Amino acid sequence: MSIEKILNYQEVDMKLFKLENELKNSDSAKKMLFYQNATKTSYETLTRLNEAAEAAMENVKKNLSALEEINKQIEEIAGGDLPDLDEKQLDYFAKQLEKLEQRADELDKEINRLNRDLSDANAKYKKEYEQAGKSSKNYRVYSEEFNNLKKEKSVEAGSIMKELKDLEKDINPALMERYKKVKANKKRPVFVPFNKPCSCGGCGMEIASDIIDKLSVGLGIEECPNCGRLIYSKD
Repeated sequence: MSIEKILNYQEVDMKLFKLENELKNSDSAKKMLFYQNATKTSYETLTRLNEAAEAAMENVKKNLSALEEINKQIEEIAGGDLPDLDEKQLDYFAKQLEKLEQRADELDKEINRLNRDLSDANAKYKKEYEQAGKSSKNYRVYSEEFNNLKKEKSVEAGSIMKELKDLEKDINPALMERYKKVKANKKRPVFVPFNKPCSCGGCGMEIASDIIDKLSVGLGIEECPNCGRLIYSKD
């Protein structure tokens, strides 16, 4: 049994592989993927900003409620008609009033900080939203460009696949199965020549003497223990 037919099949199959790579590595494919990821990242950022803003708003509400309650207490102490109190009691109320005023000041500062954070988050949200829109638009442009290129390549790919199907009819099924198995492991080309004196024509690694001996028997095909490709003897 000769391997000429499978080598011819491989030559045609490599044309299909090259075509697929041209599509995969095309400028439109790269830009489509880039803007797809950019759009996804922008929307994830928008979600985080929105969640952070909601949390900040909730904190503002809580702090405003606490500030309102403290102000009521301050008014009650500062404006209330206190009975005759001794110096110790007056000092106690004065300290309580001071603590309440200090806490009110802290809450006021915290509310102002949260409002600044909200304003900053709003600016970031607006900017990110605009960026998401641009990325989404570019994605649609390059997606359409990629699909048009894919249609063009599909015509050529269809012709090659038909040729492969015709060639496969005349190839030994067992040999074809070995080819497809190696191909499935992303090894291209599948069949590589044995390079004298002792190396694999695919990965260049040195081949053991027992494998070299087997290459001279039968079809002369052995699997490279390093890269997994199928080595054949050119002699």
